[in-house]
Amino acid sequence: MKNTIIASIIAFMLLPFMSLGQTNWKMSSGEVSFKIKNAGLTVTGRFSGLKTTLLFSPDKLAASSLKGSVEVATIKTGIDKRDKDLQEEKYFNTDKYKLIEIASVKLSKKGNQYEGLFNVTIKGVTKQITIPFECNQQGKNAEFKGDFSINRRDFGVGEKSMMMSDNLNVSIDIKATE
Repeated sequence: MKNTIIASIIAFMLLPFMSLGQTNWKMSSGEVSFKIKNAGLTVTGRFSGLKTTLLFSPDKLAASSLKGSVEVATIKTGIDKRDKDLQEEKYFNTDKYKLIEIASVKLSKKGNQYEGLFNVTIKGVTKQITIPFECNQQGKNAEFKGDFSINRRDFGVGEKSMMMSDNLNVSIDIKATE
């Protein structure tokens, strides 16, 4: 009898989550890359160590949630000295701020694509950014892709510079399975 009551209480507590009908996607691979103009050249880079929580169903966007983070110290631009400089206090300050984080606030459908309002946190500063993205699902596999621009100075990354652009383009590409 006691076990039946405990099981009923647990089932009742989990009922709201089970009724959401969300697909919990598990990332199989993912990449976060960026491009920025510096000294007249386009510098490309990427972060590794991507971790995600992807609860997404196209027909239940209000209950869907997309979250991710990358380890800032994993930045790679092809030049080791530049990578080390970017980890210093003036830029990302990896001694104090270990992660760049992104979390959806609201998701909606826009034509054939989706759009999300996301909290983006860099160096302890959180800004809301609208990010268009695609979710292409084939059976039990899906790919989430989004491209957007941010102003690095809005997050305290570097100072005003005549050499380096304030704006950079970010691309996220995640392959996931159910």
